[in-house]
Amino acid sequence: MCTVSVIATHTSGFRLVTNRDEKRTRPPALPPKWRTLSADARAIWPTDPLGGGTWIGASSRGLVLCVLNVNFQPTIHPPEPGFLRSRGTLIPDLIEAPDASAAMAALLEMDLDRFAMFRLIAVDFRDGRLRIGNARWDRASIDLTWHTPPTCHVSSGLGDALVQPRLPLFERMVAQQPLAEQQDAFHRHQWPDRLPISVLMSRPDARTVSITHVEVTAAHNGRFDVGMTYVPVEEEPSCVAGAR
Repeated sequence: MCTVSVIATHTSGFRLVTNRDEKRTRPPALPPKWRTLSADARAIWPTDPLGGGTWIGASSRGLVLCVLNVNFQPTIHPPEPGFLRSRGTLIPDLIEAPDASAAMAALLEMDLDRFAMFRLIAVDFRDGRLRIGNARWDRASIDLTWHTPPTCHVSSGLGDALVQPRLPLFERMVAQQPLAEQQDAFHRHQWPDRLPISVLMSRPDARTVSITHVEVTAAHNGRFDVGMTYVPVEEEPSCVAGAR
């Protein structure tokens, strides 16, 4: 479903980029919009009109959350209930947390039985340190790990194992030189003979529909400068993978 990468920036902060991979029949997302959370906090996120939630959100407190699907092939998780909550509702529910640790603590307290499998990425910059939390819910248990930048996370409806080649590509293109230009090039990368598993992916039923950039920089007095750029992806005819 997605590719998410995080790099540290030279200005006390971080940059997160995510490719949203969706079915071709899904309606386009609504662009990012700032929302008031409380007297001293706001958050911005694009909206999926089908589920009403989002796959990425950022708060004025410098917290960024991103959700990915988890796909095992073959399926090894317990059967899902007949009525599920959209995973897109997780971010609006958690984005008011003051930092990544608090967001993960709140997630661990939630009743997750009504959710399909997912991975939630939480990123913040506190006390001169960039923290990247990765919580994976597999319908049986939730596992939480913490990472240091640069880092990359991937998923695919074909099975997450099939898109693992994106990770060594990230190591070559970004991890050795973690600059914004390298990160952007990675998120636009395609293997012409492997479009269905490319970072900028395409297959008969799904494709990368947008790329979202979030930049967070620590400012004075514990405040943060937060910017989000949402870019719809227009697919070239030569990139359609239906004939391969």
